[in-house]
Amino acid sequence: MQMKEVLNVYQNDWASTPSMRDTTAGELRPDIFKNKTVLISGHAAARALAYTVLMMNDRLKLGAKVILASTEQGFENTVLEGAAERDDLTFCELSRISGIKQKVDLIIHTGLCCTRVYGTIDEFSDEIGALSALSEFAVGKKITDAVLLSDSRIYGKGSNKFRAFAETELGSAPVSDYKTQLLRTIESTFSTLCERNNIRLTTLRTGIILAPGSGISNGLERVFDAVAGGREVELYSTDNKLSFVYLSDVTNAIVYLLTKKLTGVFNIQSGGGAASTGMIAAKLHDIFGSQAKIKMTEQGSFEGNELNCGKLLFNEFKPSMTLDTALELSVHSYMEKRTDKFRFPHEHYGRLDAIQQVLIAYLLEVDRICSKHNIKWFLGGGTMLGAARHKGFIPWDDDVDIMMLREDYDKFLEVAPDELPDGMILQDPKKDKTYNYAFAKLRLTGTMFATDFSKNHKGMDNGFAFDIFCHDKTANSKLGQKIHSKLTLFWLAVTFNKWNHRKADNGSRVQSAITNLVKNILPLRFSTRMLMWTLEMFKHKRHAKYLYDGMGKSVHKGGFDKSWLDEVIRVDFCGYKMPVPAKYREYLRNHYGDYMELSPLSTRIMGHEITLSDLQKYSDFRISNIPPKPEKKK
Repeated sequence: MQMKEVLNVYQNDWASTPSMRDTTAGELRPDIFKNKTVLISGHAAARALAYTVLMMNDRLKLGAKVILASTEQGFENTVLEGAAERDDLTFCELSRISGIKQKVDLIIHTGLCCTRVYGTIDEFSDEIGALSALSEFAVGKKITDAVLLSDSRIYGKGSNKFRAFAETELGSAPVSDYKTQLLRTIESTFSTLCERNNIRLTTLRTGIILAPGSGISNGLERVFDAVAGGREVELYSTDNKLSFVYLSDVTNAIVYLLTKKLTGVFNIQSGGGAASTGMIAAKLHDIFGSQAKIKMTEQGSFEGNELNCGKLLFNEFKPSMTLDTALELSVHSYMEKRTDKFRFPHEHYGRLDAIQQVLIAYLLEVDRICSKHNIKWFLGGGTMLGAARHKGFIPWDDDVDIMMLREDYDKFLEVAPDELPDGMILQDPKKDKTYNYAFAKLRLTGTMFATDFSKNHKGMDNGFAFDIFCHDKTANSKLGQKIHSKLTLFWLAVTFNKWNHRKADNGSRVQSAITNLVKNILPLRFSTRMLMWTLEMFKHKRHAKYLYDGMGKSVHKGGFDKSWLDEVIRVDFCGYKMPVPAKYREYLRNHYGDYMELSPLSTRIMGHEITLSDLQKYSDFRISNIPPKPEKKK
């Protein structure tokens, strides 16, 4: 059974990463698990990491095998039924791992990471015994790599309430502090065993792990449950800050460290993940308003410390989740509500619905212009996906994509300037010297939609936009398509990095060096013209059978069947009939795979990193407010 069918939507969210990443490029390489056997041992964190590796198997066809081991009796009974029955997952008591016959490539031991510690003799004996068994097993199997998870409790207590611990620092830990002493014993023992046996060890110390439905203890479960139900709840008020981390960031860090072959000790927390419990209460109130009825109390305790995570940042790893998002998902996991339209309500400061209304109205204007001039066009990209899956926008989308064939695209760029209503302009890279994207845009003047990227180009209009993509002809042969795509990617890299004053780095030293050399020699506008020429390389090719997405994110996929865009049908989109290819299902499968599968909850955010969003006069826009295009004087 596929893991997406086994896990609920909240479990799917943290288990889906890093399988959402490309295994052939970039710094995060899940394919380090390809055809490997991984022994994952410990408690709840081990079970959650096993689910993540199984999810990677489903999504990326890695062929990895997972052996899940624990000191807990009946631990296999805590694994979800659909996962327990899979061929790529087996169980073993840690005391019996010497009986494992198959080759094992990697050990990930989660120990007592974010696990409730009771302080019993049996507990201490079990954990130290587990380390001994793992060590003997690793030596016998000649294992070369191991990962150990620990958590911020290992640091003890800081010397003052504002201290954040770096990896080489330790706070006070009296002999009576059993939890800290046990965590330190586990880490030092495992480290010594690995060093003696020439095993490369990477130790990751986590903040308090937030992972809805994982069973990992975080001390905030009853608070999340109460906020979800609008009930009053008490929360212990800490003097010091604590570090929190979403489980997907832990998994991503493990994959990153293994990819880079970085050893030693590293701290990990999510973005903005340091907060006192008072700050947690304030964040929950900011998100859920009066529904968060949290009373701070001096009675109780809360375990953990603030972590200094500069070592991971120094090694260029950046967490992808923020604490606010992790808290919001944690509370929602206790609510009974539909998740097919789940989105974060604070996107664009609550203006996303208004933005989508503006986009619908001007989408109708594009339809009017194209109908008048007999121009064939389609909803494109995420907008076509939204029409197919939601009969409207993807609920968290903040822009519109439309697409055309080259002859229609060129005709639209010719007639649009005279047809557009007041307040809308066309940006064409061939004519606008301030604009160097590969594709055209329609902008609403008098508004602002500046991304972290576009804010650096203040001479360019940064209003709310439509993206207009063109699908150009490409070669009929696979080799020709590959060359065409590679050449397009090259000129895209030259133009983009030249325009943004960036150094190209695509993972290949030779390719990056050539790109940077060409970028430094050629003027920007010449690079833009070369990009346009490359896109239209096969413009006049007769009997072309294939098109390619040269302006879009699927350029690396090569060609797709030209016949998919031969015919147009109209489908429902926010109550209107909008054009899509008759073979839109084939198109969407080629670009998105299983396009009906919803993306993980934490990724349901607006498509752009917005620095400034301002609707100005369109804040109360309605479709009837579209200003008519004034007639030209004869």
